[in-house]
Amino acid sequence: MKLRSLAVNQFKKFTSPMRLEGIGDGLNVVVGPNEMGKSTLLNALRAALFEKHNSKAYPIMELQNDRNRSAPVVELAFELDDGLYRITKRFIKKPYARLDCPDGRRLEGDVAESALRDLLNFGEPGKTGAKPESIGMWSVLWVQQGQSFGALNLPESARSSLHSALESEVGSVLGGRRGRALPQAVSIQLGNLITEKTKAPRGTYREALDRERKLEQELEALRTRRQELTQTLDELEGAQAGLGRLEVGHRDEAIQKELDEARQRRSQLAELEARIEAASTELELRKGKLEQAQQALATRVQQKANIGKEVEALKVAGVQLANLRVEEQEVLSRVNALRADVRQSEAVVTQVDKTVSWCRRVLGAVQRQARFSELETRLERAEGAELRQRKAQQAAAAILVTDGAIEKIRKLARKLETIESRLSAAATQLTFDMDSDGLSGIEVDGELLDDDHSFVQAVEPVTIHIPDRGRITVEPAINDRDELLRQQRSTATELTEMLEEVGAESATDADSRNCRRRELLGEAGLARKEVELHAPATDGHEAGTQAMADYIAGLRQVLRSELDELDLQELPTNQEADSALRNAQEQADEARSALDAAHAAMNGPEELLNTRR
Repeated sequence: MKLRSLAVNQFKKFTSPMRLEGIGDGLNVVVGPNEMGKSTLLNALRAALFEKHNSKAYPIMELQNDRNRSAPVVELAFELDDGLYRITKRFIKKPYARLDCPDGRRLEGDVAESALRDLLNFGEPGKTGAKPESIGMWSVLWVQQGQSFGALNLPESARSSLHSALESEVGSVLGGRRGRALPQAVSIQLGNLITEKTKAPRGTYREALDRERKLEQELEALRTRRQELTQTLDELEGAQAGLGRLEVGHRDEAIQKELDEARQRRSQLAELEARIEAASTELELRKGKLEQAQQALATRVQQKANIGKEVEALKVAGVQLANLRVEEQEVLSRVNALRADVRQSEAVVTQVDKTVSWCRRVLGAVQRQARFSELETRLERAEGAELRQRKAQQAAAAILVTDGAIEKIRKLARKLETIESRLSAAATQLTFDMDSDGLSGIEVDGELLDDDHSFVQAVEPVTIHIPDRGRITVEPAINDRDELLRQQRSTATELTEMLEEVGAESATDADSRNCRRRELLGEAGLARKEVELHAPATDGHEAGTQAMADYIAGLRQVLRSELDELDLQELPTNQEADSALRNAQEQADEARSALDAAHAAMNGPEELLNTRR
């Protein structure tokens, strides 16, 4: 049973109507200064439930106000599984009892009292009022002022009910062999989870804790690894770009140096040829001089000795010139052979450089493929979370009960209940205390009275027709009656329209729908955070599954183009690609060493050839 509201009028110290409403599920606390009437409200609740409306017992007489001695009235609304009930009782003067049921029935008098006892399962009170024996199990839960710290005094009926309930629920479990085995089974199961001495976790419990810590560590490691990979990829791309620029610059510098050396050697060869041509011309001139000298020999006897020396010198010069030409040919042949070796070494260096570049591109493609696979896994998880987010958001959007709407519905329901309570408290009570024969034929606003309907609550003018007697018109004197009725109809209409607008059957249904909508929005928020975790923004793409999918599609096209350019059907493993790149780099270092050695071997002969020329 759940209490929903309590209203009193002329009850002990309350000389004017007072209503306690807004009682919800769970714990409800009524606070206030001393002598404000908190205990009086508890007495009113007890009287509404357990005391008979027509009792003359001393506790009932004590419910009257000391000043005006008016008839006390109590109204209680409570909720059971089948809906909301409302019990209204008036004591001492013109007493009555009415029980309004969820199905629309209204029970009155002793019938209402009996139905209430059947609903709440307690006994009929005696002539001296309700006692723990008649209240039964309710006395176990009912703690009056000053009894909180006293001994629990259970009546025999409550004790019997508790005993029967314990025997039926626990007896089969704790009795006999099963009862003796139960502590052992609990101890064994507990021993499987924690150690007996240290209470430390073990078994599946420890595995679950270890797995939780491991998953947290893996998540943190993956985040760190993601940052490291991003930084490494950025550094690798910068290094590759720099290496490309350095390699291009190195090749241009080497080619320019070789071109300058070739131009220098060409100039030296041209100078040498000019010297040879000059020597040949000089030789011809000397031959002419020799002929002139021989013709003038007869006439120039005095110059014979000098001419002989010049002839000998000319012969020595001719021999030297011949030797120089032979030696020049040998040096030139050696230089040409060394040049061929240099060109061959340069071709080898060019080839191994291409191999190094190819291996580097293969390793880059392998690393891109690994990153592509990782991104696909994250994309799949992000898409699953995004799908759950959309479903939760769609389900929440299908619920029309928003926070603003439920607040309006609650205010309208409380307002309507307040108006009805005010009308009920101020209504004129008409009770026909006569037997069935006396009630026969009496009509109230066109409806016949009977034993079950001998009580009328009048808010508006009521006409009573008594056969053979005439009519009696009762005009209730209620302040602001028309305004209250208008407010009741207006509020009820507004509440109905509001419920229809959000598709709810009642205020309780609207509250449940709003709770479900908030749960769905919470689920959508968690799913959105999961999407942000798996598909965050990076330097390559923005946040979100679509941006990641487009980025993966771009990587797939780049990878496909690289495979075509590299003429590969499939990529090797990362270890194989890295090993191939290291081997190619070692071969490139060896080829450059051989090229340097070839250049060094050619320097000596070229200098000699230049000197001889």
